Amino acid sequence: MKNNDNYYSTSANCISNINNYITKNSCKGIKKILAIFMTISMLFTFNIDAYETTTEYNDSFSKASIIIDQETSRVIYEKNADMQLPLASLSKMMTFLIAIEAIENGEVSKDDIVKIDEEAAKVAGSTYNLKEGEEVPLIELMKGLMIVSGNDASVAIAKHISGTQEKFVERMNNRTKELGLKNTNFINPNGLPIYQNGDQMTIPLENKSSARDIALLGKYMMDKYETQVTDITDMQTYTYDERNFSKNNTNSLLSAIPEVDGIKTGYTGNAGYCLCFSMKIAKNDNNEKDRRVIGVTLGANHKNKRMQAATSMLNYAKNNTKTVKVQDKDELIGKRYLKGISELEVELVTDSDYFVTLKNDEKVNRIINLSDIKYPIKKGEKIGSIIYKTDKGEMLGSSDIVSGEEVKTNDIVRLIQLRIK
Repeated sequence: MKNNDNYYSTSANCISNINNYITKNSCKGIKKILAIFMTISMLFTFNIDAYETTTEYNDSFSKASIIIDQETSRVIYEKNADMQLPLASLSKMMTFLIAIEAIENGEVSKDDIVKIDEEAAKVAGSTYNLKEGEEVPLIELMKGLMIVSGNDASVAIAKHISGTQEKFVERMNNRTKELGLKNTNFINPNGLPIYQNGDQMTIPLENKSSARDIALLGKYMMDKYETQVTDITDMQTYTYDERNFSKNNTNSLLSAIPEVDGIKTGYTGNAGYCLCFSMKIAKNDNNEKDRRVIGVTLGANHKNKRMQAATSMLNYAKNNTKTVKVQDKDELIGKRYLKGISELEVELVTDSDYFVTLKNDEKVNRIINLSDIKYPIKKGEKIGSIIYKTDKGEMLGSSDIVSGEEVKTNDIVRLIQLRIK
């Protein structure tokens, strides 16, 4: 952990300077000074390395939350992670994913010029300020979708790809099933609540999901399309001169923590303040490779609480967990002999490098399971597995054991022995 002396010293100096200023300027500047002090306090709060290492953590800011390691899928912390809740503009993550996939499979091009119709232009809430009749490249709509949370951009994207919002929403829900997101359902591409007859006193229809589902969606996006995602989600300010448009990213974590590179904010009155966030952690003495964690906070009652939930989870993940290598590719596990014949030796090797994510106080146990082997054996043929668990029995993952070499013989005697035994 980094030394915190400078942190406390700087904080004390700031407080001292503020007190001196108030003394000199009486009460007339108190409001301004308090605002400055709160801003300074927030900046120090977001210094990830300034926190103590702890073995326990509790998110008191969110209705539901989770943080996972991207590569190993280890759940580092969760709270009500399967509770189905409104997800507001986190819905746009699925809209964004489908747009990326439509580009990748050739349905559309990122350079397609999309003509904005009345339906898109009149969408309320947070917008990309689209006007009916203007023409905007699809890639710019995708930036407007994710960076400034344009509800209008989501409608324009949906109609460009699928023709209608309804068909696009059907595609969103089909993709949800394919990805195994069990608690997720969409009714529109942006997350706006839909009130019956426009009566906001009624309970609205809303896109709903869970913290776990959104984390898995974020993981999938990073696993498959990291560059396409972070090229947009990591932009702190979006400027498009052709439209005379410039706005900051709604995700203020980007400016607070340099290692953060996404993903999406959300807010409605019913959903509260929501955020799916991602952060890179560099290889160091604790981590044997670069890694990324992905987290979700749902239902915070203030945007500052949302920020506190995210930063505290990131702090906990960074300072209390590590990713370690537990096996090398082609590592020799042992040997077996077909029918006990010494000349027919089967080398048991691992099929890949394998990493697990551990809490700092955990150790790894390895359980080897071998299958029955039958002649002949191909190189790389699966003949068992290694299961990794913590010393407390929590499952960490598994990898395959394979044959290191082909095992085959033309020796008549050996072939007869194989048939007899």
